[in-house]
Amino acid sequence: MKYELFAFDLDGTLLDSEGQLLLATLDFLNTLRTKARFTLVTGRSLFSARPYIEALGIEIPVVLYHGAVVFHTREKRVLHEARLPSSVVQKVLVVAQNFPVDVQLYRSVDDPCIYVRRISPQIEEFVKKEGLPVRVIHDWTKVLGGDPLKLLFIGQAEVLLELREALKGLPAMVVRSERNYLEVLPHGVSKGAGLAWLCEWLGIPLERVVAVGDQESDVSMFERVGLGVAMAHAPEIVRRKAQIAISSIPELQKLLEAQAAT
Repeated sequence: MKYELFAFDLDGTLLDSEGQLLLATLDFLNTLRTKARFTLVTGRSLFSARPYIEALGIEIPVVLYHGAVVFHTREKRVLHEARLPSSVVQKVLVVAQNFPVDVQLYRSVDDPCIYVRRISPQIEEFVKKEGLPVRVIHDWTKVLGGDPLKLLFIGQAEVLLELREALKGLPAMVVRSERNYLEVLPHGVSKGAGLAWLCEWLGIPLERVVAVGDQESDVSMFERVGLGVAMAHAPEIVRRKAQIAISSIPELQKLLEAQAAT
């Protein structure tokens, strides 16, 4: 099989634990761009992902906000977007107020801010990692004039499992993006669905796509593409959904060599 597109998650996949692009990863991607196209499929916002988009020289569209947005990097425009109805957001927030979690709201692609109820140590750590401005909002109606893109909850893993159970039945997608992150997305939205939309736009069959990731939110990509690749540090349930596992991105060089030999 000749793979035409490689779709990479960012955090924990292309980026190391310090949020850095390793030189060996960059070297591999420079080799990859001569043989296939590659893009990002990430839960990050445009403003958070943009430094990596630019550093990697990605000119084809990227998938952001866990699939809620497909953004054309070269033309700087949104190709596809799904939003979370404000009525659903209000119901989610009512449920979540009974849990010891921090909430973030992402309003729109052109708004770099994350909106929070308070700045906790967890929020401070997140803001430092993602490089986003933060605004404290006590009255959510002030930012719910339109439908936002997603909500993100930060808390203890066990608490987030309970919150996800409590949110069942609401018309939204709820997915773990990291051990201590729970994301609430528009109904039908996932990384896999966003990647499928992009592939149709590009005219690339999904069986000719390689998807690489490390979290539960990446499984929806593995289920759709020709080859799902999990990072070795991924949770076992994620590794089981992938066809292969790798310890580092440069290990994909073997796949390119196998392709060249066929």
